[in-house]
Amino acid sequence: MGIYLSSPKTEKFSEDGGNGRLRYGLSSMQGWRATMEDAHAAITDLDATTSFFGVYNCHGGKVVAKFCSKFLHQQVLKNEEYAAGDIGTFCPESILQNGRDDAWPEERLEGIGSFR
Repeated sequence: MGIYLSSPKTEKFSEDGGNGRLRYGLSSMQGWRATMEDAHAAITDLDATTSFFGVYNCHGGKVVAKFCSKFLHQQVLKNEEYAAGDIGTFCPESILQNGRDDAWPEERLEGIGSFR
């Protein structure tokens, strides 16, 4: 059958959480794929006033999705425009910066396959 199952896996993974400002809930399901290839991030306290939520699909590969779920929010915090509150510049600029060789330290790539 290749990368697809003969019937979908319908067991759901669910999580909820929150802080003093908000509450969230999320669920994921593997579906027809042979393995779960998507990942997410739910960080209620990115800083004193911001929460960070991300859903990463497997179009770049399941390792990329898992990597982004673990580290993309750290890149947000390092961005000068984000720190200055300039969200309009921050969003496209941070995507471009992630293509730089020094944007993702090499040591973070070790053990990437062991993520949930």
